[in-house]
Amino acid sequence: MSRTTYRGTPKAGLYTRLSVDDGYVDRESNSITSQKQMLTQFAEYHGIEIVETYVDDGWSGTNFERPDFKRMIADIESGKINTVITKDLSRLGRDYLQTGYYTDMYFPSKRVRYIAISDGIDTSTGYNEMAPFKNLFNDFYARDISKKIRSTLTTKARAGIYHSTVPPFGYRKSPADSHMLLRDEETAPIVIKMYELSASGRGPAAIANYLRAEKIPIPAYWHHVRGERAWQGYKGEGNAANYRWFDTTVRSILQHEVYIGNLVAQRQTHIFKVGKSFVRPREEWVVVEDVFEPLVERELWERVQESFANPTRSRKRTGRASIFSGMVFCDTCNRRISFVPERAEKIYVGSCMEYRKIGRQGCTPHRIYEQDLHDAVLKDIREWAKLALKDEKAVLTKVMEHENRNKADTGAAIEKKFSLEKRLGEVEKVIAKLYEDYALGKAGADEIDLLLPKYRKEQGELKEQLALFQEESNEQRETAQNAEKWVALIRQYSDLQELTAGIIRELITKIYVGDVRKVDGEKVQSIEIHYRFIGSLSDGAGK
Repeated sequence: MSRTTYRGTPKAGLYTRLSVDDGYVDRESNSITSQKQMLTQFAEYHGIEIVETYVDDGWSGTNFERPDFKRMIADIESGKINTVITKDLSRLGRDYLQTGYYTDMYFPSKRVRYIAISDGIDTSTGYNEMAPFKNLFNDFYARDISKKIRSTLTTKARAGIYHSTVPPFGYRKSPADSHMLLRDEETAPIVIKMYELSASGRGPAAIANYLRAEKIPIPAYWHHVRGERAWQGYKGEGNAANYRWFDTTVRSILQHEVYIGNLVAQRQTHIFKVGKSFVRPREEWVVVEDVFEPLVERELWERVQESFANPTRSRKRTGRASIFSGMVFCDTCNRRISFVPERAEKIYVGSCMEYRKIGRQGCTPHRIYEQDLHDAVLKDIREWAKLALKDEKAVLTKVMEHENRNKADTGAAIEKKFSLEKRLGEVEKVIAKLYEDYALGKAGADEIDLLLPKYRKEQGELKEQLALFQEESNEQRETAQNAEKWVALIRQYSDLQELTAGIIRELITKIYVGDVRKVDGEKVQSIEIHYRFIGSLSDGAGK
């Protein structure tokens, strides 16, 4: 740090900075007010004119893109100031290389006098040998604090403690506990509407258009008017910018797990000093389930996620997409059936993507008209719906029979389970008797060592087999619950006249289409519908 000479009267800029990376022990002594007081007194005592004061409150010392720091540099360039005063070197910055650049190169080149009061640095008096070491120490300190902060936030997240400054759209922070989120009655209905629109087949761009048309304010507007976070784009009430939704914002809301009550943290990692964040792999996220009140049902949320996994691709030429886009698959190669317009773009025809890509070397056409698939699916839905209205128990029985057709005979399974429970009881009595005889002196150690391991092993094997039976029993119970959900859902569509993309996604998870083949001289084609909750109910209906 060389001696700095400057022309004219010293015109000082007082620079102050404070952030979380300055720790908690010395935050009071480093407060902006305390820094201003010290710098002002120093300048007045030494007869230095104070031209401007710069404040970067809440900005890390490792980041040199601070607003007032940049303003100070601009004032140096314009000649407004020729002296910079800080409390110490760490106020200027905590990055060893960057801070050294300003103190050793930039300030001298601009003939700017730099003073760090607590560190005894004044470039007008010459080189300070300790300055590089202080810069290096500040750099190490910032790294250490950064690691500790990340560790603390991770620990809090795993404990289910919400620690972000701004609540997610649709929630407000609890007045009693800022680490908890509560449903926001003003914005939660907007989030729910977005999910409903997505489940009905609308994409993020279409939903954004809908929200703009309805003049529904964007999240930034709500945060700004509530004082949660300033929005520089705010131009007053009624301004068009307040309703300028983008598909990226919609997509982010539709894919966030907070709306089913989960706390999700550590999604991004910040590279020290680089100033960039990167999304971490999903397995590295901290996810704690059922922390907050969910705004949408899990089934609806999962249905929306399915729509992102199987996106509907619109056709620019026709302005619409097939209602089955993303839902239909080849039953031979499992690739998607893609629908494209034919005959003056009025008729859609689906075919196997693998076949379209490499021909018969990859697969066969599996060609099907959208209207034919529509009629077949509509017919199947209406038949099941009418049967569910007429005889709900009969439909539930059919569903359960279909689910259990490949499983062992129920009666035999119950008998086997009873036999295992009986034998387990006998073995445990034998083990207890062995311990009792040993305690009473009726059995010696050699006899115990010989018999006990044998019965302990059998006891463990019996428990494992019974655990498998219990697991199957739980699956049976879950299957029965899902069957009831499906019956309650499909019975609403007994009078359905026309399919829509939304109805298809509400009732169905996927459809498998077979290739056209001849049976007894007639062309047939299998269509296997996988319904939500229960899967397929047939081996493929002929068309």
